[in-house]
Amino acid sequence: MELKTYDALIIFPAQGSGELDSKNMFEELVKKHNGKILTRTELGKRTLGYRIRKASEGYCVAFTFDLLPSQVNLLKQSLGLAEGILSHTITIKTPTGRLKSIGTRSAQAGERRW
Repeated sequence: MELKTYDALIIFPAQGSGELDSKNMFEELVKKHNGKILTRTELGKRTLGYRIRKASEGYCVAFTFDLLPSQVNLLKQSLGLAEGILSHTITIKTPTGRLKSIGTRSAQAGERRW
C-alpha cells in the first residue's frame, strides 16, 4: 500500500501541567501507526466557539503527515480516547490543495437549478 498525505487540526487544553507532553502525543500516535510527521504549525491559544469538555479555550496545532489509508481509522480511534486532546479533524490533502467535488453537475441550458 502507498502512503497518503493528510492534514490534521488538533485542539489541546489551553492550560495544564502536561501541556508539552500532550502536544507531542499526536506525533507519538502517528509514529505508532507507522506514519511520518511532515510539518507542525503552532496556531496558538484560541477561544472556542462552544465549550468542549468544559473548556472554553484551546491550543490549536496543525499537522501534515503521511499515513497508510488502512491506519487512519485506528488513529482516529486513538485520538478519540486520548485524554489530552479536546478535539481533532483529519482530512486528505489533495495534490492540488483543492477539495474534489463529488456528484455535482451544472444545469443545462433551459434547465432549472433547484
